[in-house]
Amino acid sequence: MPIGVRVRQRLIARFDGPQAIVVAQAPAGYGKTVAMAQWATATDADGVWLRIREGNVEPSTLVENLGVELLAAGLLDDTNPLRLAPDALAGGADPWLLLRHGLRQLPGDLVLALDGIDRLSQESIIGLVDLVVDVPTVSIRATARQTSAASEPAQMLRLDVLTIGPSELALSAEEAAALMSVDAASDAVAQVMASGGLPLVAKLAASTYGDGVAVAARAEISIADLLDSFIRVEIAANSWDGRFVRFLTVTSIAESVDQQLAAELARIGGVPSAVASDDGAPSAADVTELLDRAEAEGLGLWSARSRQSATFEYTPAIREAFERRLRTSGIRLVRDLALATARWELRESLPYAALRRAVEFSDWALASRIVRGHWNELGRSHAGQLRELFSGTPLGVLRRQPLIAMLLAITYNSTGHHRLRALEYFALAGHGARTQREQSAPGDRVVFRAIETAALRVSGKFDDALTAAVDGRDILLSMSIEDRDDLGRVESTLHNQFGTTLFYSGHTEDALDSFARSTAVGAARGLKAGLQGMALSAGTLAISGDLDAAHVLTTEADRLEWPDGWITGYMGSFYQLARALRALEAFDPDAAEQHVRSIDPHRETIEHWPLFAHLDVLVALLRGDPERARVRLEAEITRQRRRRAVAPQTFTRLAHTRSLIELAAGNPAAAEKALAKQQPLQRRIGAARISLARAQPDDALRQLLQSDSSSAGDALSPRLRGESLTLRAGALASIGDIDRAQTALRDALAFLANREQGLALALVPADALDAMILVSENAGVDDPHSLLKRARSCVLIPSTRPAPTLTPRELALAQALPHSLSTIELAESLSISPNTVKTQLRGLYRKLDVSSRSEAVAALSVLGLTETSGDEAPRLRSDPFE
Repeated sequence: MPIGVRVRQRLIARFDGPQAIVVAQAPAGYGKTVAMAQWATATDADGVWLRIREGNVEPSTLVENLGVELLAAGLLDDTNPLRLAPDALAGGADPWLLLRHGLRQLPGDLVLALDGIDRLSQESIIGLVDLVVDVPTVSIRATARQTSAASEPAQMLRLDVLTIGPSELALSAEEAAALMSVDAASDAVAQVMASGGLPLVAKLAASTYGDGVAVAARAEISIADLLDSFIRVEIAANSWDGRFVRFLTVTSIAESVDQQLAAELARIGGVPSAVASDDGAPSAADVTELLDRAEAEGLGLWSARSRQSATFEYTPAIREAFERRLRTSGIRLVRDLALATARWELRESLPYAALRRAVEFSDWALASRIVRGHWNELGRSHAGQLRELFSGTPLGVLRRQPLIAMLLAITYNSTGHHRLRALEYFALAGHGARTQREQSAPGDRVVFRAIETAALRVSGKFDDALTAAVDGRDILLSMSIEDRDDLGRVESTLHNQFGTTLFYSGHTEDALDSFARSTAVGAARGLKAGLQGMALSAGTLAISGDLDAAHVLTTEADRLEWPDGWITGYMGSFYQLARALRALEAFDPDAAEQHVRSIDPHRETIEHWPLFAHLDVLVALLRGDPERARVRLEAEITRQRRRRAVAPQTFTRLAHTRSLIELAAGNPAAAEKALAKQQPLQRRIGAARISLARAQPDDALRQLLQSDSSSAGDALSPRLRGESLTLRAGALASIGDIDRAQTALRDALAFLANREQGLALALVPADALDAMILVSENAGVDDPHSLLKRARSCVLIPSTRPAPTLTPRELALAQALPHSLSTIELAESLSISPNTVKTQLRGLYRKLDVSSRSEAVAALSVLGLTETSGDEAPRLRSDPFE
């Protein structure tokens, strides 16, 4: 509490009332903070005090700071998720869900004392009100200069709110007299009452009573003018010597100072030392003495902070008055003081405050350094503020600052509706990183390469992204221990970024190595980003078909402590993917869908959306609903197209997905067409499946033989290996080669059991799977897990008859049939007689096993043997893949 403060019991009683929210709301100078501090000192309630320093504070920052204060106050037990609030929020946890979850675990009532609640963003204030409604054990006491959502009269409809306004905060004559130690009938009290009972006027008058303050009070001028007048009076009266005034002026640049920062600011500002010294700068003892004097004068308070050293905080209105004086003294001095403060704020883990000062004075080197070390926190907690901060920065400047451009790209991309702006910043970041990396130290080069690979990958330029990832990974692995130590908290994240690009480029083993390194670094240094590396490893292994190894990692992950929201957010998306795939391999679409749905809040902006779209399709197919699978996939593609988040490589990845939908719908021709966009190896295995569905096992074996020969130098992934083995067994069983079929079936079942796979069997066409079951039963092939029967109960692919072989004339007739209404028109278009048309139609109907022209057109469409005439009006594009 300030020295000489008078306790006002009537205000303590107002704060101590039964209301859910109490807000002391008045302009500067009404003693709001002191009044709430008096209540906080006297109350028996448990709670934490949080001063809101910056403007427009967003929910993530608010919740993180509350978590830190609750932990420092000893109110959180070892199981409370708010203990890991910074990490949880860094991983994308919903701040309000996290706060509710944590506060509900507290054993009793809790009061949040928020000094400056109107400096929160509108979203933060509304969220706090909703919190109090949802969690009745929580109440709020706050101060504010302006009206906010917390004190809106409409809130009275939801909960009990009390606003302590200027009339209540104003001093009574007796209180003013007691504060100034004068008689209640004195002129001094009259001057205070003429100002409206303003506590600040009484405070200033108590320090020194002169004409300047009296005139200011009578004239009812602004608080800012009043304080400027007060400072002029003190200087003119020689109450404050020049050294003290200069110290107050140069240290006012900072919201708060510790001894070290105050000494540095005093040195820069030319504050002389009280005793002779080599450099003339104030000593630590000098600084402490000056700050003690400021407290004695009622200008601010020492405050014991959780950062291990005490800090001094000026009364806000007083500090603002001295800063106004400072900013008229010369921009060079202000710049040096502001940047020294920014470096201190960076050390004190106040990155946005530091960044704001660096940008104000165009210190781009410092700004980039701040972003490099705190990009995740800045992007998460200050996204809106960042977009506003850099709104006037020319693109030419940002092109030379790739770290900042990348951070802006991430913030715009996360909104879900600024994709084009995000791509612009991604491009700027990539260009800047390329042009600067050669002249940079290893630590900067590796960060630039990480920026490049992420920017290029998100922009769909996968070849260039791979080049950046390989080079960045090589730089990272060749760095010295000292250089890697300088990377600080970002090392695990760098491994994750390089590994993600390697994964999407098909370099699975290198990707797994990067993810494993991320996990190891995280475990060694206590970095939660290493948990993401574990999730990425599990998902990658599951996708490649190593379900047993993936299960080991997900089981280990379940034993570890994850920040709240990580496991079901972006950071844990590959964990959910691994769990979903494991459920699908066990033919459990319901469990799989639960894991897929957990990512829905992030689905629109997550770069892994094609993987989850594929899982959605498999879930629908296991439920026997290919049409639902088609609708969901096309809706996802359309939605991502609007965001410009669909690259050609995305269609290549989804070609297999679409082919499965068409094959499950009994449309092998369309499935074959979709496979044309697939990679050669996957295309041949997919073609073998289509041939087997058409009852062409010999052709299926030929396709599988080609896939084996093409993969001779590059082993098949476990997933492709499992599919190849099962399709081979199905083809051999279908042609009646019992001996070879038995051997192939034993190999397939053993492999699937070893890798904990089952889905490969459900992807075998029904007739071939029936043939495999028959071989198993007749030959006594061991199937301890009953994989064959379980797969048959939810087989995805129906069998279809083989496509008929048409003569060239029949093929020409088939292609003309949909566009001609009569036999005569067909004859004219084909330049043959009507009788010849009738003869050929009978032969075509027989091969298609149909009895009418409409049935023939439908059958030909399924087989992909019809074409659109050149003069036919183009249809509206409904296929998002085209």
